[in-house]
Amino acid sequence: MRDADTVEGAGVTPGRPRWVTASVFALAGTGAICWPVWPGQMNYDALYAYGSSIEGIRSMVWPPMHAYLFWLSRTAGVGAGGLLAAQVFLLLFGVAMATGLLLRSRVATWAALGGFALLAVAVAPMTGVMTTHFRDVPTTSFAVLSLAAWLLAARRRSIAWLAAAGLLAGLSISLRYNAAALFVLTAPLMIWRPFLRAGPPARARLAAALALVLGFALAWASVQWRLPDFKRLPAPHTLVTIELFDVLGVSACSGESYLPPSIARGQPISAAQARRIYDPRHLQLAFGSHPGVPQIFATQKLMTAQMRAEIVQAWRAAVSRHPGCYLSHRARVFGWQMGVLGDHVFLPTHRGIDANAFGLTLVRPAAANALDDYVWQASAERWRRPYLLFLGAAVVVAALLARRKPFALLAVALLSGAFANAAALFFIAPAADARYIFASNVLCALLIVCGAAILIERAQLSEKPDGGA
Repeated sequence: MRDADTVEGAGVTPGRPRWVTASVFALAGTGAICWPVWPGQMNYDALYAYGSSIEGIRSMVWPPMHAYLFWLSRTAGVGAGGLLAAQVFLLLFGVAMATGLLLRSRVATWAALGGFALLAVAVAPMTGVMTTHFRDVPTTSFAVLSLAAWLLAARRRSIAWLAAAGLLAGLSISLRYNAAALFVLTAPLMIWRPFLRAGPPARARLAAALALVLGFALAWASVQWRLPDFKRLPAPHTLVTIELFDVLGVSACSGESYLPPSIARGQPISAAQARRIYDPRHLQLAFGSHPGVPQIFATQKLMTAQMRAEIVQAWRAAVSRHPGCYLSHRARVFGWQMGVLGDHVFLPTHRGIDANAFGLTLVRPAAANALDDYVWQASAERWRRPYLLFLGAAVVVAALLARRKPFALLAVALLSGAFANAAALFFIAPAADARYIFASNVLCALLIVCGAAILIERAQLSEKPDGGA
């Protein structure tokens, strides 16, 4: 008798591609998410990308791929809402396909998908982020589609699906620079074991390596040259904004101001004033009007070359002299982002559509407000915080390792990507927005439901007298 997990052709994909199940789950979820907020809630970043899809790409500060997706949606005649529906559908379809390939039975697949839906509703920022045109949603959609394509390649020993997995990974990274952390171990594993079992043919390893290199190269090229004229894009200055956030945090902590006067049009800002305006949730909360404190004018639009140089110099001085304050500031930002600190999760969604010149408005504002109210209220409850997903996924993966399940190696790679993405944000997050860890949240939720189902399936098989043969 052969163990059911090691039957030839099964490996870590004992299930099968359940196209109908995945389509039904994705359609139902897409309708539930998109109907109340159509054509999708939009903040400044989303409106900038939408405008770029009409007026042309001018900057790589916001990776152009989001504008290209808006262009495709508009060209298809479905406006901004088409992209909202597409990104949610692809996300849920990828989750469902991966789940179906990892679990043996259709019943187990539906049970796991029901668990995923419950987690997405319980940890309300997951639902809230999906209602908004945040780049984090399509980033995650392509990441889980990459996983689904890889599992399908392993099931069918297909070079074509393996290549698709690599290219989809590149698409994910093209939307967010830090999304590369999601593939920190899955990319090497894809090359080492492209079909998720020992002894792969050399051509499969080569195909996986070439697909990943091509995908990552295209992601890099997409932020260097724009379409359709391939004009070189100006270098971004996103890092300087993050460094200004750090300088403000260190100044507020250390009692010594390192803020250059140029950011307030020549007016110095004291350490006491920095402490008054500092908020670990977002740098831009300090940019407003604060009585008795010079106003900061250091947005991407207003930042001059001299200002950038002075901020970089101030950052080096502040961090080198007060590393403890720097780490304390970063820990506070991270704590808010994970839902460990504060009385609520910061920005679990974006209410409405900001004022715009494109005529974009919510079709059902009352329904959108009701959903937003739920997300904001639920996000204040301690048992619904995002960090619990990370803890739950870690426990499940540890159990898989202890039971020596074939899925364990892939689970470790996925969990490492979720944690690496969050760890990178510890140092580079310009704010504590819940959307920045959305991809990690989805991977953790997927690991929890699939891992738990696999453990339950295995326990049931081992309880049978004949071992389940």
